Amino acid sequence: MTDISAVQPLTFSLLVVVLAFIAAIVSEKLRVSYTTVLILIGLLLSYLKVAGGFSGLPFDRSLILGLVVPPLIFEAAMRTRYEIFRTVRRTVLLLAILGVIVSAIVSGFVLNVALGLPLVVALTFGVIVSPTDPISVVNILKRMKAPDRLTTILESEAYLNDATAVVLYPIAVSLTFRPLQDVGFFAYTFGGGVLVGLIVSGIAELLYRLVTEPLAETSFTIAVIFGSYALAESLGASGLVAVAIAGLYMGNRTMRIAMSEETRTTMTRFWEVGAFLVTSFAFLLLGLRADVSLIVAYAPFIIAAFLAILLARFVSVYPIMGLTHILGERIPQSYTKVLVASGLRGVISVALALSLPEEFPFRATIIAMTFGVALLSLIVQGELLQVYLRKWRF
Repeated sequence: MTDISAVQPLTFSLLVVVLAFIAAIVSEKLRVSYTTVLILIGLLLSYLKVAGGFSGLPFDRSLILGLVVPPLIFEAAMRTRYEIFRTVRRTVLLLAILGVIVSAIVSGFVLNVALGLPLVVALTFGVIVSPTDPISVVNILKRMKAPDRLTTILESEAYLNDATAVVLYPIAVSLTFRPLQDVGFFAYTFGGGVLVGLIVSGIAELLYRLVTEPLAETSFTIAVIFGSYALAESLGASGLVAVAIAGLYMGNRTMRIAMSEETRTTMTRFWEVGAFLVTSFAFLLLGLRADVSLIVAYAPFIIAAFLAILLARFVSVYPIMGLTHILGERIPQSYTKVLVASGLRGVISVALALSLPEEFPFRATIIAMTFGVALLSLIVQGELLQVYLRKWRF
C-alpha cells in the first residue's frame, strides 16, 4: 500500500488542478466565492483525515511570499491602468503604508486591553493581520466587475501593503522599536523595491524587442517576476514592491510598445490561468493546514481578534479618506464604505504567523488567532462583501 504521508509535489499539483476545476463548478452553481469553496474543501479533507500527508506540506513565509504571491501581484498590476492609478495614487499609498501602521497599532492596543495579551505580543499580532489579502481581494473584484477606480484602489492597496507588513514584521518580532532607524529601513526597503522593479523592467523591455515569438515572450515574464523579486530581496529591498512595479511597467509600457497584439493576448490569457492555479494552491493549502480543533479551542480569542481588526480597518480608512480629500483626490463616499468592508485577511497573514520563532511568547495563540481570523475574514466577510457589491449602486 502506498504511504500517503510521502506526498510528492506532482501529486499535490494534480490534486490542485482537479479540485480547482471542481471548486469552479461549485462556485458558479452556488454563486459563492471560488476561494471560499476551496478553503471549505481543504477544511473538509483535513477534518476527515483524508488529507493525510498533504496537511504536512510546507506553508511558510518563503513559499507564500516567494512563490505564491508574486505571480498574483504581477497579474493584478499588469491589468492596472496607470492613467487610472495616477488619479488615486495618494489614496493607495496612504492606505498601503499609513493604513497598515494605524491598523496594526489599533488592533494591538484593543487586544491588549480586551484579552490581556502583553502589548508587544498584541502589536506583533496586529502587524501580522494588518495587510489585506491580495489574492482574495483580486478574485472578488474580478467576479463583481466593480468600477475601475475602486478596483484600482483596492488591488493596488492589497499588493503594496503586503510590503509594509513584511517590513514591520521583523521590527515587531525583535521586540525593539527605534523610530528613526525603522523609518530609514522602511524607506530603503520600499524605495529599493521601486528602483529594482524599474531597472529589471527596463532591461526586459530591451530584450523583448529582440524576440518576436509570442510563447517565448510570455515565458520570459516568469523570469521578470521572480528575477525582480530575487534581486530586490538579495539587496534587502522589498521583492513584492519590485514585482508590483514590474507588473505596472509591463502592462502600461512594454506590452504597448514592444509586443504584438498576438503576444499581448497570449500573455494576458497565460497569466489569467496562472493566477487561477496559484489562487487554487494557496487557498486549498490554507484549508488543509488549518487545525479545526485548535480554532475551536481559541474561538473567544479569534472572535475578539476579528472584531478588533474590523474596528482597526474602520479607524484607519475613514481618516485617510478625509486626508486624501484635503490633498485633492476626491473619492466617492460609497467607495469609502466598500474600502472598509474589503479589509480581507488571508494567506500572507498565516504565513507570517507560522514564521514566528519557536521561542516567541504566545506563539501558539497568535497562530490559532491568525488562522481563525483568516478563515472568518475570507469565508464570512468575503461572502458578505460580494452580496454588498451586487446590491450597491456605484
